[in-house]
Formats: sequence, structure tokens, C-alpha cells
Amino acid sequence: MPIWAANSRARLNRDELHQLRWLLGLALVLLAFWTLYGLEIGGIAWRTAFFATAASAFIWPAWPGYIPGWVRRWSLILGAAALFSEFIASSYDVLSGLVLMVSLLTLSRGLQYRRLREDWQLILLCLFIIVLSGVLTLDLLFGLQILLFAIVTMAMLFVMNLLQRDAGRALSREDWRQFRWRQFARHVRQAVDLRQLLQAGALFTGLVLVGTLIFVAMPRYQFEQSFSFAGVKGVAGFRGDIEYNEKWSIDQDDSIAFRVDAPPNFKFTTTPYWRMIVLDKYSNNGFKQSDSGKSLKPPDFRRLAHYPEPGNQLVRPHRADVSPIPGVWKFYLEGNVSEYLPILGTFDNLTFSSSQMFNSREDTQVYRIDQTSAKVLGYEIENMVFDDAMPAGPGDAAPNLTLANVDALRKQAPILYYPYTYFSLPENPDDRAILNRIVGEIKGGRPNLSPADFMDATADYLQKNHPQSMSADLKGKGGAAHDVLVRWLNTPNSPGWCEYFAGSFVLLARAAGYPARVVAGYRGANYNAMENYYSVRQAYAHAWAEVYDGKGRWMRKDPMPGGDVAQSGVAGSAGGGITSVSGWSAYLDGLRMIWYRRVINFDQSDQAQLADTVEQAGRNFALGVGKWFADFWQSVKNWILAPMSTLHYFVFGGLAAVIVLLWWQAATLRNVWLRVCGQGWLGRRNRLSPVRYNAGRWLRRFDPVWLAHSAELPLAERPQWNQVRGELLALRYGPPNSSINPAQTFKQANRLLRSVRRKPATQNSKLETRN
Repeated sequence: MPIWAANSRARLNRDELHQLRWLLGLALVLLAFWTLYGLEIGGIAWRTAFFATAASAFIWPAWPGYIPGWVRRWSLILGAAALFSEFIASSYDVLSGLVLMVSLLTLSRGLQYRRLREDWQLILLCLFIIVLSGVLTLDLLFGLQILLFAIVTMAMLFVMNLLQRDAGRALSREDWRQFRWRQFARHVRQAVDLRQLLQAGALFTGLVLVGTLIFVAMPRYQFEQSFSFAGVKGVAGFRGDIEYNEKWSIDQDDSIAFRVDAPPNFKFTTTPYWRMIVLDKYSNNGFKQSDSGKSLKPPDFRRLAHYPEPGNQLVRPHRADVSPIPGVWKFYLEGNVSEYLPILGTFDNLTFSSSQMFNSREDTQVYRIDQTSAKVLGYEIENMVFDDAMPAGPGDAAPNLTLANVDALRKQAPILYYPYTYFSLPENPDDRAILNRIVGEIKGGRPNLSPADFMDATADYLQKNHPQSMSADLKGKGGAAHDVLVRWLNTPNSPGWCEYFAGSFVLLARAAGYPARVVAGYRGANYNAMENYYSVRQAYAHAWAEVYDGKGRWMRKDPMPGGDVAQSGVAGSAGGGITSVSGWSAYLDGLRMIWYRRVINFDQSDQAQLADTVEQAGRNFALGVGKWFADFWQSVKNWILAPMSTLHYFVFGGLAAVIVLLWWQAATLRNVWLRVCGQGWLGRRNRLSPVRYNAGRWLRRFDPVWLAHSAELPLAERPQWNQVRGELLALRYGPPNSSINPAQTFKQANRLLRSVRRKPATQNSKLETRN
């Protein structure tokens, strides 16, 4: 009788499995080297060289066999030498040298034709690089990279498990002589089993879920407080000074500087100015932050705890004439942007998401961390004021604060301290004369202009005489002996950008007798409606001016053309300098914001809140389900106990009819079920179809009884036994036959076996003995 069996799939031979294992290891190396590009350490040259070397080995796997053996044997010594050289070149930065050494060892192990135990070493090295890069950068790509690492590693471990008998074997150059990528890829594709892929996908999904639960439940620790690695130092987005040169240009950077979660229901109605640095001292063709003298009381809030406790929060008083916006502003400052924190105005308190070394300027209200990092910095500000003025500091209203007194003080002490720096000007008399002449033109015979009127008149003068541009060129203009900014002012139609407009505005205000200072930060924002937050790009970096009105306020003025209005040149303006963004870029940036909210800044308070939410949701669900069942049962009970009606007779009669129909057609329904389970996906899911499986079960019970009892059967019953046995054999081993009713055959086999059991014991003694 023919035996039916499914065709087996093509399989990879042992050599192809070893090749696949080695290529998967190189894929892990490429993934690890990809993560290194997010680190601001070392040079880009060696990272690119390492990645290109591993990629070439992946494409042409035979060439690593030409590497001399002494190179591999001396790889550890080469790694130690690389560590020492990078340690010296990076000014004794241990982390930079460590990353280079581990990368070199990973490359050496990846290019080697490895045995199985060496594959484990490669997996651990790649995992170390990926985790280290992810912890230091906290980039959204880290989530994707760790997922890819898990997928490739699971595939590699599966292949390694198939090759346990060949654990000591390593490939050689000869094994790749006949290797062709197209042929190899076709064999791998043919060997892939959809069922195994589904099982692997389910296992991977379970792994992700378990990892998520562990991440949510594990205690929160701070990496910086647990390890003594040197911090990754980055270039600040803003320096503490502005220097004016004869020729200079600015390159646009459209990357994100920071993101902000505003309080609920808040929308910007005017352009937001994110204040970061106050530059009040002018000397040597540039603005700088002045020394605060005795105004700043050390230590000034140098420690802010992860959980704000009394005395660990930074509290600032508001002006009496403004009201803060109630609620919490959550800031996510990108790594390597700036050590200064952007704010809109005064606030009630500021709290960091982790312990932070911190400084604040009480006089200028500038807030600064000790150094930038490659990590995202999260902090919260409560009840912040959104206004066009800042309250004056303790020393801003100093008596006798005039330009003449500052000049007299300069003759006694060349170094000016706050607040006298608000009148610092170029010392060259010719520069002073140019400034006084321009001030006279601005006032136009109005000697007693108010600060607000002078601010408007000065901004109009600058905008009429100087166009906006991202480059400036003063070579050969205005005389090289003059101050650069004064030469720019004295050169009609000389273009410039915000720093030129703000700096010249401040010099003119000081020459006119008004205390003034330059403020640098960002102007405007983008609104992401998908996740309801604001993002500010590096291209929005800006400088403006603040002028003291003599009444306890520093009034903001943006003298650049287009200042104090919505940004131009962008579509979808939402008003107030806010641009609504949409499309794939907004979607991807929204994912990054979710990463910051739910992963990077997930702390103990979020854990407690999530636990309370889950507990309350579970409790509500249980109560809801219980109430629904109780209400449903009560409704059924009330309906049953109600007086009999036509509906009652109809329902009870229908239920009885359904039960009788199911009992009457039980064999037919079972036959349909057995046939369906053997077709399509359900049939491929099982090695044997349900019909063959059940036929085999009945044969194991039927054959011993038939062999033992066939001689004693009456002649009239033997054809029936032979027919049932033949149908069982056909169902088990024969081709699919729709003419045989499996359920009916199984029912007849059961009836025949039961008829034998009902006979007297003397007739069954031979059967029992045979069994």
C-alpha cells in the first residue's frame, strides 16, 4: 500500500551552515560599528576604516584568509598599543581609548574564521559596543539597533545550535573558493521554513515583552553615579562670547536643539524667545559674560536632586505685574548643544531628571550646567512666565549708574564688574564719536526719549541702513583702526546677521545712556501635532537685546529685520513664530519624543505612576467584568423566573432543536472537522492530518483484536471486520480519499470493538491471553 508523506524542504549542508554562521557574526560587527558613529569621541577616520574593512569581508568572505597568522596572534598587543595612543591623543580620556581597543579586538575576531566558542566572544564584544554607545548617546536609533542585534543574534545562536557536533571546526580560505552570493542566498531562501519563522517571531515578541517588563520594573540607577568613566565632552551650541571679525559667515544647521512639552492647553500667541546667555561686557571687538563681583552668592544652587526636596529646588520670584503660566514645562535638551539652559522667563522652580552640577546667575538669570554631554538633558520648570521683559536683578538699579561714572571707574580699575559692564563701550575716542553721531541721528533733536521710544527708533535705523545676511565682509571698509562693530555701523548697506544687529543696538543704547545687554538663545519653534510638543532647531539660534527701563524691568528688543514677528520662509505657519510640521519628518521626530518621554526619562516617579495606573486599570476592569456578569446572570435569572410567554416557548424549543440536531449530525460534523483540519494552513501546521492521526490510533486498537478474534468470528461478521480494517488502512496510509467517511469508519470500529468486549469471558480468554 502506498505511503503518503509531505515533501521535505531543502536543507543547507554543514559547510553552508558554517558559512552562514560566520556571515551572521560579521553582520553583528557591522551593526556594532554603526553605533560608534553616534559617539563624539575619537576620529571619524578609524571608525570608517573599521566599518569598510568589515563590510568588504562580508561581501568577499575569502579575503580574510590571506591575513597572516601573526596579525591575529598580536591583535591583543595591537589593541593595548591603540588604547595607549588614543589615551594620549585624547588628552587622557580613558573612554576614547577603551572604545578604540574594543573595536580593534571586535574587528580582529570578526575577520577570523571562528570556532563556536569564539563566536560567543564576538557576540559579547558587539553587545558591549552597542550598549556602551546607547548609554552614552541615548539616541532613538539605539532602540532599533538593539532590536536588530537581538534578531541577528537569535539567528546566529540557532545556527550554532545546529552545529554543536562541529564545535571545533573553523572555516578556511578553501571553503570559500566556490562561494557565490546569488547561489548561497537562493539556498538559504529555500531552506527557510515559514513555521520556524513564525515561531521565531513569537519567541522574539515574547523576548521584547519580557524585556519591557524588566525595564519597567527594575530600579532606576544613574550611569554617571555608578561608573567613573570620563564624560564625553562635546562642543557647546553657544559659547560664552560673541566675537566680530572683518569677514565671517554662518552655516545653517537644521538639527534639533531641544524639545519642549508645554503645559496642557497652552498655545503660543507671539514669537517665543528662548533665553540662554546674557552678554553684558564689551571689549576687544566682542561681547562676553562679565564677572558678577559680589552679586552672586556662592555656592549658587550647585546640587539639584532627582526628587525635589525642600531646599533642593531652584526658586525664583516673579514680577508683580505678570502672572506665570500654571503647569510644568518639560525640556529635553539634545546632547552637545549647550551647557546653558533655555528658558522663557522667571519661574517657580527648576528640577533636573537626575542629580546635576549646576550654576545660576542671580543677576542675569542665566542657568548653566558644568559641562555638556552627549546624552539628552531633561529638566522641568514649573509656572514659567512668558513675557517680553525680565525683572531686574539686585544690582541693576545701582545708584549713579551712568556712562560717565563707568568711564571714571575704568580709569581707576581697567576691569569692569557687573553692573557697570552695562555701559562698557569701545575705548577709542574715534569709535565713541561715531557712536555719538549715530545716536544724534536716531534721536533727531529729541533729547529725552523714553527707553521704549529709543529702542523703536534705533531698530528702525538699523533696519533701514543694513540688510540681513548670513555673511559679513568689512575688509577695506571704514578704516582698520576702528572697532569692527563700529565699522559695520559706519558702513551703510553693510549686511549682517542677528549678532551684528543686536551688538550694534546695544552699543548705541549705551552711548545714549541706557543700560543694555546682548542676549543669545533661540527664536521660534515648530509644533508637532502628532505628539503635542514643540521642537526648536539649531537654525533658530538668535541674538537680541535687552534694555533697562529704570523701573525694574529689562525690556526685550529684536532689532534685526523681521524681529518680533513670525518666521518667514516656512509653510504652514501656526502664528506667533510657530510652524506646524507634518509628514514623515514629524512622525519620526514624534517617535524620538516618545523615546525621550517613555524610555530616557523613565524614572521612579514614572514607575510609581505607571504602577498606580495599571493597578487602577486592572481593578476597574475586574469590577467591570464582574458587574457585567452579575447583571447578565440577574437578567437571565429574572427572564427564566418570569411567567411563561410565547418567547419562552420559542427559545426553549429552539435550544432543544439545536441539541437534537447536533446529536443527530455529530458524525457528519466530526467528518467535516477532520477534513477541514487536514487542508490549507491547518494541514501544514501538523505533520499528520487529523484523519491519518486518528486512523493510526484506531488501527493500534483494532489490529490486535482482529488478529486474536478473527478465527472465532461468524462468517457473517468477517466481511464487516475486513471492510473496517481496510478503510482504516486506507485512511492511514493511502492517498486522500474523499469517498471514505472517516467519522463513520471510526464509529464502526468502535462498535465492533465494543461488541467483542460484551461477549462472555470464556469467549474472550484467547484475546486476553494474546494481549
